[in-house]
Amino acid sequence: MDDLTALRNAFDGTDPANDVRPTPEARQRARLHAIAKLEEHTTMARPLWKRVPVLAAGAATAALAVGAGVVILPGDDHAGIPLAYAAQPDPIEVTGGDPVDGTEPLTALAGVTEARGAAPGDGEVGFVATTGTRLHQLTANAGDDDPDETHGYRFVPYDWTSWEDLEGNTRQDSEPKPPLEAGGEEADHEWFLEQGSESYEDTVHESLVWPAELPTDTDGMLEALADFGEGPADESLPALANAADRLYESRPLSGAEEAAVQRVFAEVAEVAYLGTATDTLNREGELFAFTIEDEGRVSEVRYLYDAEDGALLYRDVTLLEEGPEYEGAASFGLEYPLLTEQVGFVWSGWVGEIGERP
Repeated sequence: MDDLTALRNAFDGTDPANDVRPTPEARQRARLHAIAKLEEHTTMARPLWKRVPVLAAGAATAALAVGAGVVILPGDDHAGIPLAYAAQPDPIEVTGGDPVDGTEPLTALAGVTEARGAAPGDGEVGFVATTGTRLHQLTANAGDDDPDETHGYRFVPYDWTSWEDLEGNTRQDSEPKPPLEAGGEEADHEWFLEQGSESYEDTVHESLVWPAELPTDTDGMLEALADFGEGPADESLPALANAADRLYESRPLSGAEEAAVQRVFAEVAEVAYLGTATDTLNREGELFAFTIEDEGRVSEVRYLYDAEDGALLYRDVTLLEEGPEYEGAASFGLEYPLLTEQVGFVWSGWVGEIGERP
């Protein structure tokens, strides 16, 4: 029995709206209107913060991958993201012994990658399709003068599709998927699947537009990654890894271009080779990892590459610790190490225009 039915039963037939039943859509609009009145704050745990310069309106959201306008209300109400999405994802399975120095294995893999040839497809629009799960950490209050802040979290699986042309015109579609495990009230995620899909188009700042031809040598690729964004070149590991992730998410790469990215990682990071692993799409590859310390957060980033052609299959991020300036995982009922992001790379290539699918 929902609250509306209970209230009408309490009126015992005296309710003048007894025969009037609002549609689910009307209820949802009313609920979202109430949420909009709250003093709310929404964050997303992504340790590798995007150092994004001035963007056109809306592009910052795309680059930061922040959940749009979702909150969790006191009492664990699922008006923002349903309770069914509280289940944490399982880490991918790794077979092998203890981690070893990954510099030589990654450099050797780059030689395989380099022989792969051009990125597939035809046209001047980069198409990248990915799928995965991201952690949203959320806070909200009930609008009191001095409220207790309510904390919560959700692990939401998505399918993402992005397009970007050589002038920086972009489009990204994001579509939530069913929760990782059955949970919450029956079918409490159905409306989220219906209403949670987003599609937006934008033009990114010129400093975020990759050149038509990317460098294929290590020094040239390092310079291209360091120059990504406004401001002075930044050759720190957090900045280079951040730019490489943006590159993978927005641009198909030839074998030679991807080999250059791998050689940059082998050169600037203390890379560990973890062994063979199977990703969330049941694809087997070679798993490499390195640690990044950035703005009070320490994270482990792992990349799974196909041993046959060196293509990136999968990436994940695990938050290891946070400085005192952050609320910390315990505030949200979580603990370290905390898997915050899993992304499987499904297909990337060139298409003729934005919106066109291969």
